[in-house]
Amino acid sequence: MEKIYFLSGTMCTEDLWQFTFPKIEKYIPVHIDISPATSFDEINQILLSTITKPAILIGFSLGGFSALNFVSKYPNKVKKLIVIAASAKGLSKHEIRLRKSTIDFLKTHQYKGISKARVLQFLHKNNHQNQSLIAIIKKMDADLGKNILIKQLQATSSRVDITNQLAQIKTPILLVGANEDELVKKEAIIDLKKVLQNGLSIMIKHCGHMIPLEKPGELASIINRYLGEK
Repeated sequence: MEKIYFLSGTMCTEDLWQFTFPKIEKYIPVHIDISPATSFDEINQILLSTITKPAILIGFSLGGFSALNFVSKYPNKVKKLIVIAASAKGLSKHEIRLRKSTIDFLKTHQYKGISKARVLQFLHKNNHQNQSLIAIIKKMDADLGKNILIKQLQATSSRVDITNQLAQIKTPILLVGANEDELVKKEAIIDLKKVLQNGLSIMIKHCGHMIPLEKPGELASIINRYLGEK
C-alpha cells in the first residue's frame, strides 16, 4: 500500500493522530516529525529528505501551513494535499511581537507546561470536560518540552502570507476546518479556497481546533473519501 504523510501542529506529537490513523483505509499513514525545525526552510528540507516521489501530504495547524508552504515551493513533490485547521495567512505585527516576548520569557524562566486555560482554547465547549482529550494535549506538550516550544515559536515567527503563491498551484488541495475553531476562523479557510485553482473545503460542525482528536471518525471519513476520488 502507498504511504501518506502527516504533519502535526505546534507542540503536537504523533499522539495527535492516535484515533485517526486506525481509521485510514487503503494507505499507510506515516508521521513526519517537524518539531526540531526552527524555520520553514528547515521543514522543507525534512520533507524533501523523506519524500522520494510525488506524495500525499496531510497537515494540521502549523503542519498544515508547513504543507501549504512546501507545495508552494515544490508543487511537483505533492500529488494531493489535505490541510486541517490552517490557513495561508501570515502573522500580524502584534502576533510576531507576542511570540518574541514569549521566546524571551521562556529562555529565562522555567516552563511548567501548557495551562488548562490554554488547552480549553483549542477545544470545543462540548469537550471542556473531556479529561481524556485534555490529558492527551498536556502529554504531547510535556513530551516535547520547553526547547521544542522555543524552536516552534521561532519557526512560526517567520510566517508570511503565501496566498498569492498558492494561487499559481494546480495541485489538488482539500481544506478541512471547524465552524467553531477559535484559532483558525472559517472565513480564513473560505478565503483561501476561493483563490485555489484546484481546491475544495469542508467545514466540520461542533468542533474546535483539535479536529484530529475531537472528530477523528469524521476526519478519517473525509480523508478516505477525498483520497478515493480520481
